[in-house]
Amino acid sequence: MADVERQPDPTTPPPVVPDRPPADAGGGAASGAGADADVQRSGIPDGSDADLWVFSFDGLMRAQEAMLAVSRLSARRHLDLEDAAIVTLRRGRVRLLQTRDMNPAQGAIGGAWLGTIAGLFAGLPLVGAALGAVAGGAYARLRDFGIDDQAMKEFGRSLAGERSALFLLVRDCHRMRALHEVSRFPARLERSSADPALIAEVRARLPIDPWDG
Repeated sequence: MADVERQPDPTTPPPVVPDRPPADAGGGAASGAGADADVQRSGIPDGSDADLWVFSFDGLMRAQEAMLAVSRLSARRHLDLEDAAIVTLRRGRVRLLQTRDMNPAQGAIGGAWLGTIAGLFAGLPLVGAALGAVAGGAYARLRDFGIDDQAMKEFGRSLAGERSALFLLVRDCHRMRALHEVSRFPARLERSSADPALIAEVRARLPIDPWDG
């Protein structure tokens, strides 16, 4: 017998076929989170397990003061630092001051200059210069694995007005001492690859400058 083509029964509704999700729908949230993580780790050199912290300040002097505090923590072994850099934007040009750009003598000179200024405010310029020289020398001897220059320059182009940024590549720290130093400097935490709970704690410790618009 010849095959007879069967026609669908017009009284029977067609089967319901579930909508097929887009090819990338399943990984949408995950891929977004991954992209955000990539942004937070932008600038960390390959092979480094350190966390990147990026703070911005209302001027270069405050960024330098924060760098001296970081140097002091490092010299006292309260902070295990791979690299540090100050980023500024002047006349449309991004400038980087990195640890690898300074030898211990240059660091001591720069630290003495900043220490003298701090000492003048305290009424003890010679003591301030001596402390600044020690901090500056320690700052210059920090082991430098090199925060990616391009990542810092890209961020530097976003700086507004007189703001300067401090990039820190931190392996470990004495948590309470580091948080105490954080509480001394009005700053904005712009970016970090650290644990979200620690990031929230640091943000809560940052003082607010009413004049910082």
